[in-house]
Amino acid sequence: MITAAALDRDAGVARAIARVEGFNPASNGAYIRYHRQRCIDDVAQLASAFPGARILNVGGRPYLFEAIAQVAGLTVDTLDIAPDRDAATIADLGLSVRCVDIEHAAQRQVLDLSPYDVVCMAEIFEHLRIDLVGTFRDLAGAMRPDAVLYLTTPNFYYAPNFLKMLATGRSGPHLVSEWNKLAGVGHMGHVREYAAGELAEFFRFTGFAVDRLIRRTTNPQALLGGGIKQVPGRLLARGMTGLSDRFAQELVFILRPAR
Repeated sequence: MITAAALDRDAGVARAIARVEGFNPASNGAYIRYHRQRCIDDVAQLASAFPGARILNVGGRPYLFEAIAQVAGLTVDTLDIAPDRDAATIADLGLSVRCVDIEHAAQRQVLDLSPYDVVCMAEIFEHLRIDLVGTFRDLAGAMRPDAVLYLTTPNFYYAPNFLKMLATGRSGPHLVSEWNKLAGVGHMGHVREYAAGELAEFFRFTGFAVDRLIRRTTNPQALLGGGIKQVPGRLLARGMTGLSDRFAQELVFILRPAR
């Protein structure tokens, strides 16, 4: 069984991550620092739970997941709204990437999902802004009955963020900066983040059965940082995160079409 700990120590994984970072050290480096362990854990979970599966990953940039998945021997095709942004990375890694915007009905309705055992949507749900219900009903209808949707998204109740919201009076990320990413980087920032219960309701409404929910914290370093004035808040956040998985960093759903 492939484990996250084993992948984390794997020299091939380290080289693959370095290759991804090398194409855009500033942007990709920042992404890797925050998402490295999360992507490693995603690959380990998929490799262990669905050995030999053919995977469709929705939203590739900067292709960190794909680079790690290659080392683990996973078969991954990818959809991205603008793969030309990372043409050099895609070519260097030899990735299979199609230009598809999953939020556009005409594009997703012609997708053939029948070859795929797993559709992966890691840290994508919170970016969707057009038609959540239509998007997920189309996915549920197009997936094979025995296929799974592996979906991860930030937890609204992640302790550091939740405490920050209470302290600042904000309900989430800065609206201007998140929407400006459409022009700056070519995709939407976070529309909003969600709690586990409301996501489960949504998935059931749109045609999915919830097989499993995992709450995890893959980047505990996010609990650190800040000056001396932030020490009480950091200590409280660490305590809350350790006390209950309700305050974990991310939500991972394993979903199946309910038919």
